[in-house]
Amino acid sequence: MKNRAGSVSKYITRTGLRLWRFRFDGDQVEGKRLQLSKAGYSTRGAAMDAMNGAIKEYAQSKELPIAPPAAKETVADWLRMWLRDYAPHRCGPKTLERYWQLAKYVLNAAEGEVAVLAGTALAELRHTTIESALYALLRQPGKRREHLSPKSVRGVAGVLSVAFNEAFRLDKIQVNPLLRVKLPKVDRVEARALTPEEMERLRAMCRGDWTLTFIDIALATGARRGELLALEWADIDWLGATLSISKSIEQTAAGLRVKRPKNGHMRKFRLGQTAIASLRFLQEHQQENRRLIGTDYRCELVFSKPDGSRLLPDLVSQTIVRRFRKAGIKDASLHTLRHTHASNLLSKGVPLSAVSARLGHADTNITARIYSHALPDDDARAADAWETVIGRQIQ
Repeated sequence: MKNRAGSVSKYITRTGLRLWRFRFDGDQVEGKRLQLSKAGYSTRGAAMDAMNGAIKEYAQSKELPIAPPAAKETVADWLRMWLRDYAPHRCGPKTLERYWQLAKYVLNAAEGEVAVLAGTALAELRHTTIESALYALLRQPGKRREHLSPKSVRGVAGVLSVAFNEAFRLDKIQVNPLLRVKLPKVDRVEARALTPEEMERLRAMCRGDWTLTFIDIALATGARRGELLALEWADIDWLGATLSISKSIEQTAAGLRVKRPKNGHMRKFRLGQTAIASLRFLQEHQQENRRLIGTDYRCELVFSKPDGSRLLPDLVSQTIVRRFRKAGIKDASLHTLRHTHASNLLSKGVPLSAVSARLGHADTNITARIYSHALPDDDARAADAWETVIGRQIQ
C-alpha cells in the first residue's frame, strides 16, 4: 500500500473556537496534486484518528478492481427488447405472434452466419452481415419443406427492418442497414380462381351442412375467413338482401378475439338469390338446433358449432380444404374462394375500384397487383374488341 503524507493542524474559527483539521495527499489527477482534508475536530487526537482512517479508506478504494466496460448491445439484445417493449404497442396480438415466430430464426441461431448476426453489436452492424445471414437462412430446413422459402426469409428481413427503424429513431444506429440489403427473390404465384364447373362440384360436395352456406357467402362476397366467422344474423338485412361486415375473428395462442376488419372499415354487400337462399337454409337448420339445445344455445352467430359457440378458424380452413379434395379440386385453399370472387368480377367488367372496396383492400393498387392476371376467355374478348376497332378503320 502506498504511504501517503498527512498532517494535522489547529485553526481558530470566527467565533473564537480552537479546532483541528487534517490533510493528506491523494494521487495526482492530470499531473496536478490532489489534497484531501476535513476540519472540525475538537482535539488533535481526534483529528489524527480521523486522518488515519481516511487514508486507509482512500488506499483501499484505489486497490479495488476496475469494473469492465458495459457490454455492447447486440442485435439479439435489441430484437428481444423491441419485441417485448415496443412492438406490442404498434401491432395486434396475431401480428406480434408472427413477429416472434420469425425473430426466433435469428434469436435461436447457434452457429453460422445467422448466429454472427445475432451476436453483432447493434451500433457496428453492417448490411453485409445481414445479407449473409438472410441467404444462410435459405439453406435451413423448414417445417413443411426441405428449406426455408424466400417468402419466409423476406418475412424475417421485414421484422428486422421494423426493429432497426425503431433503433434509428432512438439514435441507437445511424441508418437502417437493411436499406442496402438485396433480399432473396420470391417467385410470383398468380391467384388461383375456380372454374364454374369446379364451383358446382364443390357446392354439390357441401350440400346438407353449414359448409355449403359458408362457401356460397365466401364466393358471393369475397370476405375473409375471420370476417365470415364473425358474422351474426343481425348483420343481414333480409328485406334489402344485404350483408354488413364490421368485425373479424382472430385466432392467437391466447385464444379467439373479436377485432375490426383488416382495413378498419365496415363493408356492405348486396347478395344474390343463391346466397340469400343458402342463408335461409342455414338459419332454419340453426333454429332446429336451438329448439333441441334450449337455453344452453349460446349466441347469434351465422356460422357456429351446433351449440351456437364459435368455430375455430384453423379447423374451418381444414374442413373446407377436405371438401375441395373430395370434390377433386387440387391446389385450392379457403382463400381461393376470395380469389374466385374477385377474378370473376373483374373478368365481367366490374370496375377495379368497386372490386377493391368489396374485398376491403385499403388501396386499389393492392387489388390490381394481386389480380392482374387474366382469365382464359379474357384474351379472346380482348382480340374481339380490337377487331371491332381495326375492322371499322379498314372499311
